[in-house]
Amino acid sequence: MVYRYRLETYTETRTSAWQFEPYNGQMVDGPQYGMSPPPWDIPVSLPQMYSVKVEKIRVPHSSFVKVCHKCQGCGRTRCASCFGRGMKRCTFCHGHGRARNKRCTSCHGRGRKRCLRCRGDGYKTCSVCHGAQNLLHFIQLTVTWKNNISDFIPDRQPDFPDKKFEKVSGDPFFIDENVLVYPIQGFPDQEICDVSTKLIHEHLYRFTSTSRILQQRQTIELVPLTHAFYSYSGKDYSFFVYGMENKVFTSKYPTTCTIL
Repeated sequence: MVYRYRLETYTETRTSAWQFEPYNGQMVDGPQYGMSPPPWDIPVSLPQMYSVKVEKIRVPHSSFVKVCHKCQGCGRTRCASCFGRGMKRCTFCHGHGRARNKRCTSCHGRGRKRCLRCRGDGYKTCSVCHGAQNLLHFIQLTVTWKNNISDFIPDRQPDFPDKKFEKVSGDPFFIDENVLVYPIQGFPDQEICDVSTKLIHEHLYRFTSTSRILQQRQTIELVPLTHAFYSYSGKDYSFFVYGMENKVFTSKYPTTCTIL
């Protein structure tokens, strides 16, 4: 058995940025309806604790309409493939109208073919406003809920890679949960106490400057780990059985087709 200490810090982060969409006559919630509230004053529904979620919200009273910056309000832009001509040089006869001393069958002797990108029009619907000519600009608030996890397992088995523990579960016998948890004291393994103090301070320093801490949880688990030894063809080998799932790990099999 090995101890695994885990600290979880559930945070909420809010960032805002300007966004736009084609304006097709929808309502414009602009400054005439009031001042835009600060990011942390906008009400949102809190998801289930420790779940990961991203929600995008349009900030009230931040919208306004502006002419599309790409097409300058035309709704169309010049085709980049034919440069607005509507025709392109025939690639079969290279624009000569003839190939192998015969009339080109691809362009019918014209040396040019209709541009497939714009269908011969020379212009395409604006990719930004989609032909609406105007854009609705607004501030978009992005709210991110994230569970930040830090694990620690004392390195008592140098032959066993600690990363294997990440995909298995253990038996939690100590659970401490609060808005902010305090470092563990008096645990028989002093290394767990020291790591608890270190990680709690690290999480506070890392997350309080950019996010809001909603909840913290620290646990100590007993993760099964058994080191088994055996002999095969006169040679000694070993393997590990770990986790509540009884997964098996060995650094070297006797043969590639052996099933333990």
